[in-house]
Amino acid sequence: MLMKRTVLAALAALGLTACAEQGPETSDLKIDSAHSIGVDGVITNGVIRTTATSDSTITRQIRSQLNYMTGQLNGISGGADLNRLELTINEKIPQADGSFEVHYAAKVLVAWRRDRTLPDSYELILPARGDSRSMRGFVTAFQDACAASSAHDVSTGNFWYYYRPQPDDCQLLMSDPAHAALVSRFAIHLNVSAENTEGKAPEYAKIWEDDRAVITAVFGKYEDGATSNRDAGIAAYNEMYSMLRSRFGEPAMQDVDVPEGTRPGVDYPAIHMIFNTPEGTLDVDILLIDGILSADETFKARYNERTKISDLVSYNGHSGLGANIRALARMGSFQTGQYQLFFVNGCDTFAYVDNALRDAHATVNPGYEPSKFFDIITNAMPSYFHANANNNVALMEAFLGRSQTYRQILSGFDRAQRAVVTGEEDNAWPAAF
Repeated sequence: MLMKRTVLAALAALGLTACAEQGPETSDLKIDSAHSIGVDGVITNGVIRTTATSDSTITRQIRSQLNYMTGQLNGISGGADLNRLELTINEKIPQADGSFEVHYAAKVLVAWRRDRTLPDSYELILPARGDSRSMRGFVTAFQDACAASSAHDVSTGNFWYYYRPQPDDCQLLMSDPAHAALVSRFAIHLNVSAENTEGKAPEYAKIWEDDRAVITAVFGKYEDGATSNRDAGIAAYNEMYSMLRSRFGEPAMQDVDVPEGTRPGVDYPAIHMIFNTPEGTLDVDILLIDGILSADETFKARYNERTKISDLVSYNGHSGLGANIRALARMGSFQTGQYQLFFVNGCDTFAYVDNALRDAHATVNPGYEPSKFFDIITNAMPSYFHANANNNVALMEAFLGRSQTYRQILSGFDRAQRAVVTGEEDNAWPAAF
């Protein structure tokens, strides 16, 4: 039996002993969270079957295989940063049927539930092959027994997200000789990452250097084209409007006249407000759109102008299995010296966000580390529309209070989404920026 230890014990022992696992080096991504902890996941002997001969094709198929980690880890309240996955192909063993058994090493940063015991290793149960035909066979065989209860319209394009191999009925089906060849099982070795941080906060002095905090909060609809206030995304937008006025009082300025007692909804999809509070001035833009991929030029122009001056930019809506997040990351305009916190508030955004936003800030701030002017909050688990307004207001209240650490701020978020912050490792507050 593998020896286990609690996360707290592992942190105490971190001290800092280097990870003993062999394979790729530990992550260079710093991380903090109230509900998760960063764990270096090292695969020393991953296995995939393939008929491909080129390393590029094999690498692509391995990535498709490991994509199923998203669903498996979600099943135990975890997630993996697959955008920064590192792979090394070690060996290709010819098989009698003309295929190859490929052995590889990999490293990935995992967000592990903070209150869950951390094992030395965890068994991954993934598709045996990564080609499209085999993936279809995997989905056909296991979609009924091995999908989350929330799964719908399951296909090869999304089963990796809904995949849950933990239930007994799924395990029983996978052990059936008729299906066993469809599955590859191997270990991922887990060590608390030396990249975890503690006590870091937003750069409050930098946020308030112009005597105001500028916030741009984008809300996507649950269904494209929806007009009813019952739509979960529209309801979150309406709640944001109501919470702003109830928490911070009557705005000193509001650019549209929303009739008293009504919800703005699709009639007022863009509202600019300024609140003069005892702690400071909040300059807030809230925007309602169908979705990032369908956003019109009017929205894009306004968003691009606001991102130049915003201290906080948030997107609250569907991830689109990563498509919306990748599109968002390639929008916006950024200025030299503008420190920003991005909150990408969709399902599993920890797995989807790449380096595009970080690189965009690095480009306009040459000579500094990429994270110097940029922090980002993402979710290791699915998020829910009903929590969107509260999470955004929690960040604004932290800005006004100018004292909370990131871990304290994130403790006020819905724990189900397992929000994490990255890029905070070089924050200096209360020391000078």
